[in-house]
Amino acid sequence: MPETLAVHLNRDRLHAIEAPDSFETADSFVVEIENHGEAAHAHLRLGNGFAEIASLPSGNHYIRTGATARVPVSVHDTGPVRGTLTVATAYGSETHDIAVAVEPTAGKQTVEIDESLIQGSNRGSTTTRSSSTTSTTSTGSSSGRSGSRGSSSSRRSSSRQSSSRRSSSRSSVGGSPGLDTPALLGGTSLVILIGIGLLFLEGIAMFVGALAVLGGLVVAGYLLLY
Repeated sequence: MPETLAVHLNRDRLHAIEAPDSFETADSFVVEIENHGEAAHAHLRLGNGFAEIASLPSGNHYIRTGATARVPVSVHDTGPVRGTLTVATAYGSETHDIAVAVEPTAGKQTVEIDESLIQGSNRGSTTTRSSSTTSTTSTGSSSGRSGSRGSSSSRRSSSRQSSSRRSSSRSSVGGSPGLDTPALLGGTSLVILIGIGLLFLEGIAMFVGALAVLGGLVVAGYLLLY
């Protein structure tokens, strides 16, 4: 929405013109002329450098009692340019000059930031980064300790399982329930003696005796080793 330059006619007295002494804009604007008294003719004129970059649809305007006329002023350049806008009434006997400045930054507010706020923000960011780093380090240390404890527990469990398997193997080799190693050795010795006796016979008995001696020696050696 274009800016508005307000002008009042006949408010305090006949043919009186009330308007600001200066006006700044960055673009086209509207001259709003409000008539508070008798019907009157108002004349608008662009002067100096302002006439080179701006234009009016019409210079003369008839404004009835209590009416308001809105006159657009088209600005064709962003400037910066300075000039005048003259408002005249009563056939030019009453005039008012308004200094108009066309500035690209007109109407734009510049916000200044206190340096202390920027420094405070930087300190807050540094504190946040430090807290994040500390938290990450603590988490990594906890994970490392947990991993070490888990590895130690796994090694102890593996050692116990290996010992259990070795014990089971020795129990299995040692014999089944009800049979111990001395008894087995005694039986094996008896078989060997019988085999030796058969060796002195002829034929199949000699062959059986040889097998008995060989088998007995193998069994005896196995029992003695394990």
